[in-house]
Amino acid sequence: MRVVLHGFGSFPIVFWHMIQHARSIGSPIDWAIILTTDHHRELFVRLLGAERVTVLNHVGEERYPGSGDLVYPGALYRDIEAEKRTFKYAPAGKQYARAMSLYRQVRDFMRGFEPTHALVSQVEGFDGKVFIAAAREYGAEVVVPTSCRNLGGTFFSPDDVESLPVYANGSEERDRVSAQAFIENFRHAPKPARWSPDVSGDEVLDAFVPPLPVRAVAAARRWLATPGGFQWDYLRASFLNNLPFLRDRIWAARRRANERHCDIRSIEELPRKFIFYPLQYTPESSINTPAPYFLDQFRAIDAIRFAMPSDCVLVVKEHPACILLREGSFMRRLQNTSGVVVAHYGLSSLELVKRAGLTISVTGTATLEALLLGRRAVTLGGSLVSGMLGGVCSLGDLESRITRELEADIPDAEVVTAIATLFNVRHEVSFGSPGTPGEPVLRRKNISRLTEAFIDHCRRVQLAATHSS
Repeated sequence: MRVVLHGFGSFPIVFWHMIQHARSIGSPIDWAIILTTDHHRELFVRLLGAERVTVLNHVGEERYPGSGDLVYPGALYRDIEAEKRTFKYAPAGKQYARAMSLYRQVRDFMRGFEPTHALVSQVEGFDGKVFIAAAREYGAEVVVPTSCRNLGGTFFSPDDVESLPVYANGSEERDRVSAQAFIENFRHAPKPARWSPDVSGDEVLDAFVPPLPVRAVAAARRWLATPGGFQWDYLRASFLNNLPFLRDRIWAARRRANERHCDIRSIEELPRKFIFYPLQYTPESSINTPAPYFLDQFRAIDAIRFAMPSDCVLVVKEHPACILLREGSFMRRLQNTSGVVVAHYGLSSLELVKRAGLTISVTGTATLEALLLGRRAVTLGGSLVSGMLGGVCSLGDLESRITRELEADIPDAEVVTAIATLFNVRHEVSFGSPGTPGEPVLRRKNISRLTEAFIDHCRRVQLAATHSS
């Protein structure tokens, strides 16, 4: 296997430890890495050699559509919208130039390395999108570690919209038993949307984090060395993240201001017949990546209220994390939108799912929770449960889907099969960036299991391909 890694943010540290474990067990994998910044370049040059490491230059030549002979192998402008900031708000010509420059760099590196597999860290922006596009262009198997959400653990998706791997199977008896038990337990004592196994007592591995002054000087050097590289929003975010006491005070003040903008403060006040739409945290990879059209969530809200029957209302609830960040004007606009009722952010989303005639989300976990409760749900973007809920719903089909599924239940047998399919592909490992509270990822046992799970996934994909041919 020849594996090229997508080294976004601090994820390269996870990959560094995975490579070390793969070598310790004698795995003959040939590794290379494309780093989105130079933070970890020297670390990987020492590990892999300079020819197996490249760092992306995020400043492109001034080019415009049609000015060159290079054609992006995908939906270029949709993929640019995956950006959370970086060059998202630059002039359109610069966006195009930088995007095509990144594509050229990734394509050229992959052409030289000839990967068989492309392991993605997290698709948080255009660099992740172009990594996947170029990997497919060269025939590499795309592997995206993906959270199983309420089930815990990780599975490996072949794309950035959380599709299940080709070998997924919901008929294995062991998986059906596990699914049945999980569903029963969830309905009695629900697990949160994201949770990690107990890692107490397991060794924490080195995160290679230099002192703050060293990081600050390095960032200043990068900005000075890169024309157009300095961005106030990055400086603001870095400043606040390194001063959490100040950041938390600002967030608390924003929450107190925003939580006043609601129409319903208790479950008893809910309307008799309603559709539930939980707002998602934006900008964030969970919506930027699979469904950038809905970054403006009023597009989804308008589509739902225009398609729902007139004796129904749309109950919208703010994301508990986004209440700290969202502008109050957004919530006030919601309250002035006909057909919409705003629920207090502190109300239980699960209780809203239970009482709703239908839950609709772009890619949110509420749709998985609806499935676990046997309640109908609709997804407007790709997610791990989209295929279990009738597929991604186009805007043109939304009215008919609402008419057909409003106030309907899902037979328990269908729920068991769907969740068994997830158990069939799930690995009991944590994947994420270092620094998460409790540090579940950078644990010795987790890294060893994660590495072996990746190798096992590649083996299962190969077996499935062999059996189908």
